Amino acid sequence: MAADQNNSDFYTHLLRSNSIFETTTKQSISRLVADCTLKHLLKGEHTIDKENNFYKFHFIIKGKIKVYNLNQSDKHFTLFILSENDVFDVFTLINTVQHDVCYEILEDLELLVISTDIMRTWLKNNPDTLSAFFKYTIQKFKLLESQILDIGTNTITARLANLLLKYYNVKTCKIEDIDNLTHDELAQLIGTSRAVFNRHIQRLKKQGIIDVSRKHIEILNLPLLQKQSHTKDPYT
Repeated sequence: MAADQNNSDFYTHLLRSNSIFETTTKQSISRLVADCTLKHLLKGEHTIDKENNFYKFHFIIKGKIKVYNLNQSDKHFTLFILSENDVFDVFTLINTVQHDVCYEILEDLELLVISTDIMRTWLKNNPDTLSAFFKYTIQKFKLLESQILDIGTNTITARLANLLLKYYNVKTCKIEDIDNLTHDELAQLIGTSRAVFNRHIQRLKKQGIIDVSRKHIEILNLPLLQKQSHTKDPYT
């Protein structure tokens, strides 16, 4: 990042609004921002090098990425969808070992990037924020645990309903974070194919539970969708 005071103040303000930094002083965040560089990565033009992530830590200001694992058959399992106010990679930062995951840019990214060594030193001087990082990581792995349990025990209808409910904001009445993702991406989140996902989406649409347009799903009947999340019907 250029040493422009207006830029520094802007990104300091953004980080202060992140729950990870809610107990951190403005002065400490300002020192952190001063050691960051601003980076833009465009979907379809840039990639995220996991090797480089051993040395760099990232704060997502804008955009969206998918974190996933590949098996020997090149089938992949989506671990997380990360967006504004998320960070990566906490695993590498805390454990000082490379995290064997892959990244895909889903939306153009604006990132604050800092050396992992500098970030570790900063966290040692800000132990309250370190605790917040652990809390953030636990929340992410609870989501992952819930996702794995869902895939292993529920019908596809229930998985789809649970996915939509998980990302539904009751205050805005909108599906957030996964909105604008393709049906391919959404299908991977519940462990199925696009064809199967589309079939179940259309069934919920015909039942008047949701409305579907290009890369957008709107919940029309929340109680019925909640009922679908417990279904044991044969539509698997």
